[in-house]
Amino acid sequence: MRLDISELRRLHPELAYEFFRCNDELAKSAASPSQHSHPDFSTTASHETDRRYNTGRKLEQVIETIRSHPGFERFVLAPTEDEMKSAAIRGPVVILNVSRYRCDALIVERHGLRHLQLHGLHKSDIQNYAATLDSSSVTTQLLEWLWDTIAGPVLDFLNFTQSPVADLARIWWIPTGPLMKFPIHAAGYHATGSKTVLDRVVSNYSSSIKALFHFRENQLKVEMPGLPERAVLVGMQNTPGQTKLPFASQEINELRGICDSLELQVCMPPPNVDGVLSSLRDCEIFHFAGHGETDPSDPSMSAIILEDGKITVARPLQTNLYARKPFLAYLSACSTGRMKNSDLMDEGLHLIAACQLAGFQHVIGTLWEVNDKSCVEIARKT
Repeated sequence: MRLDISELRRLHPELAYEFFRCNDELAKSAASPSQHSHPDFSTTASHETDRRYNTGRKLEQVIETIRSHPGFERFVLAPTEDEMKSAAIRGPVVILNVSRYRCDALIVERHGLRHLQLHGLHKSDIQNYAATLDSSSVTTQLLEWLWDTIAGPVLDFLNFTQSPVADLARIWWIPTGPLMKFPIHAAGYHATGSKTVLDRVVSNYSSSIKALFHFRENQLKVEMPGLPERAVLVGMQNTPGQTKLPFASQEINELRGICDSLELQVCMPPPNVDGVLSSLRDCEIFHFAGHGETDPSDPSMSAIILEDGKITVARPLQTNLYARKPFLAYLSACSTGRMKNSDLMDEGLHLIAACQLAGFQHVIGTLWEVNDKSCVEIARKT
């Protein structure tokens, strides 16, 4: 829903306020603690049900009013077929649909929509691999299985059959369910030539078709300068309550030199919540090197950790960066794209998605724990 709000706030702020008021009211009532122990529980529950019903009806009326205004006819609706195809203007989009009946790749291209049944992929196998999947269990067997069951068939279907001599084509993956945990971009037989995703295409991920369409549409409106102007660099070598990261400072120092050579204005704000959030409002690049954590019960509380607290998934969503549309957020921390709650896999409630929804055009993050020293090399090369 937040994808449609920026323009609404600008043109019809009173409707945006009412929309959020109804949403927040429903969210609060859904999150309120159980009152079974209260002596008037049945009366309280009945009143709460009536209130939720009335708020829900009010929200429907607000949405109808919003859709009556020019330019908002499809407010919070799914994208049309033409909108889906426009999302694939820079490369095909592959939605990996998992069910107990069969698994398919739903493929969106500029000229149409196609599907490919993935005959070798079964939900039970996915669940078995996902049950123990972390950075230490990414084996050649797993990467070859991902190639045989998903990446290989899809790339062959799209005619990406060889390693090109010129620039690699791009592809956008939208995994669903437990496949959200898997490194599809790394699938392949890495010891035998070009049977790998990395050799054939540049992989990107998105949380949904609608999100990708939205960012495609907004990127066309951005007047991109020759180079990003301001880079915000935050390094946390010492984090309260966490292990020391001896290479975090080296990472920031090396990046500062690179930014200087590119004539970027470097900003190194105080490593606290207010300092970092305020610095995001006028940056083009945000780079964080430090600790991240995943909340298994409430993914919206997953966070990067600073001196005085945490920047959770919810905080970037409250920071409207659409006016500037900053270029890149680079989250060099553990588990910034990780989801532990299997019931919420498809909701995209992690820091990577939050930064993109907040307004960053591009986000780089991590699936699991990462090695401190390796982060320096990867950041420098990026």
